[in-house]
Amino acid sequence: MSTQIEINKNTIQYLDLFGYKNDKNINQLVNETKKLGNVSKMQISAGQGKFIEIIVKMIKPKNCLEIGRFTGLSSMCIARGLPKGGKLYAVDNSREFIDIAEKYWKIDKVKKNIISIIADGKDTMKNFLNKKMLFDFIFIDADKNNYLNYYKLSIKLLNKGGVLIFDNMLWGGNVTKNTKDKTTKTIHDLNKFILQDKRIDFSLLPIADGVSIIRKI
Repeated sequence: MSTQIEINKNTIQYLDLFGYKNDKNINQLVNETKKLGNVSKMQISAGQGKFIEIIVKMIKPKNCLEIGRFTGLSSMCIARGLPKGGKLYAVDNSREFIDIAEKYWKIDKVKKNIISIIADGKDTMKNFLNKKMLFDFIFIDADKNNYLNYYKLSIKLLNKGGVLIFDNMLWGGNVTKNTKDKTTKTIHDLNKFILQDKRIDFSLLPIADGVSIIRKI
């Protein structure tokens, strides 16, 4: 039986209770980020973090890349899933919030596995390409107007069989609307591009604000 449920407030509360095991470090980081005010909406949810952690544990990537660090929750969850000797390059164009991120990476005992880079995401990806570096896992949650550029660079940087995850691919449901908004159009264009890309397999899931999980074939 296939059923499409409505994700309402009660469903979200249920997911918060039963969707993943209670995690002290994640909860503390989420709560500290909430204190930052409106900017805290840039953070992934705790449930998303656990989802990413499980994916990473399943694929056991040695070399990982993240574009869009913010307060470090996604970085922490990726780093938790790394096999022995695995590394995560966590890239953000701002030094703001790095103190919060590094504090929780240290508390969670994953800081040694994270290489923090303060630089433009596209430029960093191009530098990795020039160095012929390849990755087994990439997570993108950065400036949405560059999503298509990030995708094209990510596919070049991924090993065969590598996994790429994009956040915010439903953009609050706005991708379903006929709008001239630049960000919404960029995300919709990326969804169309991914659908036609013969180099990958993928699934766009209604997790939080929409998560695309992509595997290079």
